[in-house]
This record gives sequence, structure tokens and C-alpha cells, in this order.
Amino acid sequence: MMRNARDLRQQHGSWQDGARAWLRRLGAVAILGLAFGAGSPVLAQSDQFAPAVTVNGTVITRYEINQRRAFLAALNQQGDQEKQAMDGLISDRLQMDEAKKLGVTVTDAEITAGMGEFAARGNLSTDDFLKAIAQNGVQPETFRDFVKAGLLWRAVLQAKFAGTIQISEAQIDRALTEGAGSGGKLQVLLSEIVLPDDGVNDRNLIVQRIKEKVKTEQDFAFQAQLYSKVDTAKAGGALGWIDRDLLPPAVGQALARIKPGEMTDAIPQQGALTLYFLRAEGQVAGDPKGAPMVDYALFQPGAGLDLARLQQSLTSCDGLYVAARGLPASALQRQTVPESTLPATLRGTVAGLDEGESALVTAANGTPALVMLCSRIPQSQVPPSRDNVRSGLVNQKVNLLAEAFMEELRSDANIVMQ
Repeated sequence: MMRNARDLRQQHGSWQDGARAWLRRLGAVAILGLAFGAGSPVLAQSDQFAPAVTVNGTVITRYEINQRRAFLAALNQQGDQEKQAMDGLISDRLQMDEAKKLGVTVTDAEITAGMGEFAARGNLSTDDFLKAIAQNGVQPETFRDFVKAGLLWRAVLQAKFAGTIQISEAQIDRALTEGAGSGGKLQVLLSEIVLPDDGVNDRNLIVQRIKEKVKTEQDFAFQAQLYSKVDTAKAGGALGWIDRDLLPPAVGQALARIKPGEMTDAIPQQGALTLYFLRAEGQVAGDPKGAPMVDYALFQPGAGLDLARLQQSLTSCDGLYVAARGLPASALQRQTVPESTLPATLRGTVAGLDEGESALVTAANGTPALVMLCSRIPQSQVPPSRDNVRSGLVNQKVNLLAEAFMEELRSDANIVMQ
């Protein structure tokens, strides 16, 4: 249990991990430097401090929503920024409420350090970051509140889940055997019992009967043969290995609450109640040499430059530096990252490129751009340590638990739109 607490601190207790997760969520890793100054100023309203939403009796004002929306615009977040701002602030209130219940706090020094770490994701100091978002009308307090809520949430997750996640030596052995640390994904080996609504049998009574009978995998298989109404019943409900991220969210969240050898509660899906037995879990094999790193460049010159014509003349990434002369520094970005972490809009394109090849794309902010693969760099072929694999498996479980916990807080909250 002490090891689990340490793993959780390593994975969720540092601001660096939190900043990286927030930037990914906001889609700002690659475009942070491009976004500043791009948004519209917040509209002044006479009732800007009037309540817009209450969350368990705590007020969110129109001013806060406008500020969060402006912050999202500064980070070039796509989509409905009004809805994202409101949803984010509601989550913040719920996170802070839970922190208060658990007696979790963060210090001013931790918040200041967190602001610095977040700004550093865009290669900026805190002061430069604040100046940049100020061009969108974002006040320093808005950024500070955003950081504070995130830090509190990570502290809540540590307090709530640190002692509940257990990773067995067998799970680590399987993960090592199948390429953990080399781009693989977490898989689960399941059995199922599916109980459709036939209008005759009391499914809740059947579920209760199954819960009383199932202690082992063999017990579950027998109950599946008795009660399950799908083809897998003949095989005791046995399913093959399934990528965890391909499962419906409700199933993934239920599995995150149990360990191998245990059964989920009944999950409503598609007109049926479904029970799952987790037989095993591990990591699917990735590239045995390690997931490759890619050195790539993204060029967004704005209007006035024929990207198709430029593309025909390029033979290497060095040529982009010539084309970018006289343009803002943000027009050309070059990064070296694991290929698996590329934004979804670029990952497929870059995967199809050879070194020195380029493609015309639409950037995250909707402008025409050119992406070029400078080189591929193989990662270390040294196998990951058992501690690293354990931490990775803990991290995957905590992420699922955190999502499920937030959904639970939202469903139990009294949220009133004014």
C-alpha cells in the first residue's frame, strides 16, 4: 500500500504532470505560442457579477464564465468555448468542495510554482504568460484560480485513491512481457453476463442472485451459462482481450473500481443489464524497440504565402527557416515528441511521412499549415524497470477512477442555471 501511495504521488502529485494533462485537454501544447492575441475581448455587461450558475449553493458569476472563456480563447481551444468555460468552472467548484470535505489544501507557494510550471509548457515565464493572456482580457486571478483548482484536484485524488489501487507482480510480469513502456495499451480479459429486458423476469433479482453465487471465475462462468442471453453464454461468458480505451465509458469506469478476480456491479447498456468479471489485465505489445520519437515542424505563415508552391521546393526542415524569415517566431514550431503523443489531427499525417517529406494540413486553429517530418528517432531499447511499469499501470487506473469520480460528483450535485 505504501508503494501505491508513492506511485500515485509520482503520477499525480507533481505539477508537471498536471500541467501537461491540462495542456493536452486544452489542445494547447503545439499552438500555445500562436494563440495569444487571437481572441476577442470579453464583452462588458452591467450584470457581469450576477449569478449565472450555482453549484451546491456556490455561485459562478457571468464574469467568471467570460474570464474562463477568454482564457480558453488565449489557449486557442476549439469548439463551444461558452459551454467549455461553464463546464470547467462547475468541475472546479466540485473539486474544491471535495477538497474542503477531505481537508485538502495547497499553499500559496505551491500555486505560484504551479503557475510557473504551466507557463513553462509554452516556453514562457509566468510574467510573460500573464502578459500574453492579458491581451485577451484575462486577469491574473483567473489563471491563478484555474491552477489552484487543478492542484487541489490532484491532492484529492491522492488522498482518495492512494491506498486503493493494487498492482500485482503478475500484472507487471505480463506488461513487461508484452512491451510495456513501448507504446502499448492496457488490455482487459473479461467474461460477461447480459440480461436483456424480456418483460418477464425480474433482472434485479437475477443480478442479486448472481452476486450471492459468484466468488470465482468458475462461478461466474456457470452463472453466465444459466442466465446470460447472448452467444458467449455457451463459453461461460468468456470474451477475448480487449483494449480498455475501446470499452464504453461506463464499463471502463466500473472496471477501474475492481481488480482481477472480481465482478462489476450491473451496468445498464443498450436495453440490458450487463455484469463483467475481470479475469486479467495487462499491456498489449508495443514496438519492442520503443515507441519512436518524431522531430517535426509545423509552419503557419498566415496569408500571403503559397504553401503548395513552397512544399514543392522543400527538401528538408532547414528550408522552413528560410521561408520563415521576417515572420513572427510563432509561425514556425519545431518539436521532438513521442509519435503517439502528437495531436490527433497530425498523428495520421506524420505517420505516413518519410524524413524530409511534408503535407498540407489544417492546424488546430483552422488556418492552413504545412507539417514536415524532420527525422524519426528510436527511443532507448533498455527495458523499463518494474517500478516504471507499476507506475504506468497505476496511472492508467487512477485516470479512469478520476473520470468516474467526477461523473459521480456531477450526478450528485445540485447545479442550477440562473
